[in-house]
Amino acid sequence: MKSLYIVTALLAILFFGFAPDGSAQVIPDNPEAAFDTIRTTAFEGRLGEAETLARELVKNNPGYGDAAVLLANIIAWQERYDEALVMLDSLLVAQPGHEDAMIARETINEWLKSSSDKESQLADSSLIQTADKQGVDEFTSDTLDRGVDIFLGYNFDTFQEPYSRFWQIFRVGAKYETSVGPILGTVNFGNLHADTDPRIVETGIQVQAEFWPKISKRTYAWLAYAYSPFKYFPKHRAAAEYWYNLNKGWVMSAGASYYYFDRHIVIPTVSVEKYAGKYWLSARTYIHLKEAGSSASVFLSIRRYCNDTDYLQFTAGAGTAPDEPWDLVVDLDRQKAAAFKMIFNKKLSDSFTVKAGAGYSREEYLNEQRRNRFEGFLNIFFSPIK
Repeated sequence: MKSLYIVTALLAILFFGFAPDGSAQVIPDNPEAAFDTIRTTAFEGRLGEAETLARELVKNNPGYGDAAVLLANIIAWQERYDEALVMLDSLLVAQPGHEDAMIARETINEWLKSSSDKESQLADSSLIQTADKQGVDEFTSDTLDRGVDIFLGYNFDTFQEPYSRFWQIFRVGAKYETSVGPILGTVNFGNLHADTDPRIVETGIQVQAEFWPKISKRTYAWLAYAYSPFKYFPKHRAAAEYWYNLNKGWVMSAGASYYYFDRHIVIPTVSVEKYAGKYWLSARTYIHLKEAGSSASVFLSIRRYCNDTDYLQFTAGAGTAPDEPWDLVVDLDRQKAAAFKMIFNKKLSDSFTVKAGAGYSREEYLNEQRRNRFEGFLNIFFSPIK
C-alpha cells in the first residue's frame, strides 16, 4: 500500500508539470529551473540525489516555499514522514497561507496513518530510527535548542500643539518558547516631557506579560496583561485576539483591548488578512465604545517579504479610534486622524534581529484644531543558541 502512495505521488508530479530530460548532478542558477531538475530527478527514482539538491536549493533560497514543499515530499517518499511534517510546520509558521504546504501536510499525514500498523517493524531498524532523529533535530534546532530570547526596545511619540510633548518608552523583556507557544515578559519605562504649566517631566514603570498559544493547525491567539502605577500608563490593560487560518491564504481575527485609567475603556478589533506569495495584505478596524456612541478607524497594510524573516511594511489608516496606544488618555478626545507608517524587519544573524518603524499622523485634536504627530520605534531581539 505504501508503494502505491509513492507511485501515485510521483505520477502526480509528471501530470502537473513536465520536466525536461537530463542529468541532475548540478543545480542550475535559476531557482525555477533547479526546481524542475530536482523534480525530474525524484521522478526517476533517485530520491537520495534529489534530496541533496533540494536541500541546497532551499538553503540558497530560504524564501522559496515551493522548494521547501518539494523537499518535504521527497523526504516523505523515503518514508521519513515525521521529518517531512516538521519541515512543513516550519514553513507554515513563516508562510501561514502557503496552500501547497497545507495540502502536502494533509497528504503526508494520511501516509503516516497508513503506516502506523508497521511501527513495530520500523522500531527494529536502528538505522531508520537514527535517520529520523537526525532529520527532526536538524529542522527543530532553531527553536528547541535556543535559550531565552532577550528583547530591547525604544518607542517615541511627539507633537507640538497645543503644547510641546515628547513621550518615550524604554523596553526590556525576555521570551521563552513553550510547547504550546511563546511567552514574553516585558518591563516598560515611560518618560514624559511636556511644556505645560507647570512643566511635566515624569518617569514611570509598567510590567507586561504576553502569550501566543497555538490552539490548532489553523488557529492561534494572543493574550496580554499589563499593570502600572504610573498615571500616564493605563493602570490595567488586558487584550485578547483570536486568528483563524482559512483556505487559500486567507486569515481572519477578532479581539479586544481593555484599559482602565479613571474609567473603563474597551476597544474591539477585527481584521482580514491575505497571504499572496511574498506579500501579506491586511485590513483592520478598531471600534472605540463610548457612552455617547462609538467611533472607528480602519488601517490597511501591505508587507513584502524578502525571505522567511525579512520584510518591509507600509500601513495607512484613518478614523478616530486609537490603534495601539501606550497612553490612551491623550487619544480619547481625538476628533479624527489620518496616519501613515513604515516598518521593516531584518535578521542580521542567527542570533540578532532588528525591527524598526516610523509613522506620521495628521490629527484633529479639537474642533478645527489640527496638529502633526510623529512616532517611531526600534526593537532588537537576541536569540542565544545553546
